[in-house]
Amino acid sequence: MKIEPGKVVSIAFDLCDQAGEIIEASDISGPIAFIHGRGAVIPGLDGKLKGMKVGDEADFSFPPDEAFGVPEKAPTKQVNRSEFPAGIELKVGLEFEAGIPGGQKIRLQIASIQNDAVTVRMLHPLCGQTVSMSVKIISIRDATPAELETGRIQTRPPKPPPKV
Repeated sequence: MKIEPGKVVSIAFDLCDQAGEIIEASDISGPIAFIHGRGAVIPGLDGKLKGMKVGDEADFSFPPDEAFGVPEKAPTKQVNRSEFPAGIELKVGLEFEAGIPGGQKIRLQIASIQNDAVTVRMLHPLCGQTVSMSVKIISIRDATPAELETGRIQTRPPKPPPKV
């Protein structure tokens, strides 16, 4: 079976930043499974995996627009000036690091300032970087109707209905 849209693909991987440092690896976090064709991992990965089969290995490079984006296209959010540290002169282009639920960090870049309203760009830590990924295809299978509908992979078989 070959990888094509609508298939559930499981891969082992190493994801590296532009300096070649491993940022995430399946040796630590475990393999990932996703529905091919939905851009679930990084936008450029689906196109590179199409046609591969179980056991295939490859190394890929992704420019920012195929990986974690470019700052100019990052989502924005309006924040009140009072939410920034006191005594800091806010100016367009200034970056801050903020915590988000789950303990992860995100970069915030000031896009505009109007009175007390500060518009920030929400940047992934790897935004603007070319990244590389080494992958090995572990498994490929047809997605279930429920997986196709929800976009979520079922890792365990569904429980049978209770007996009455």
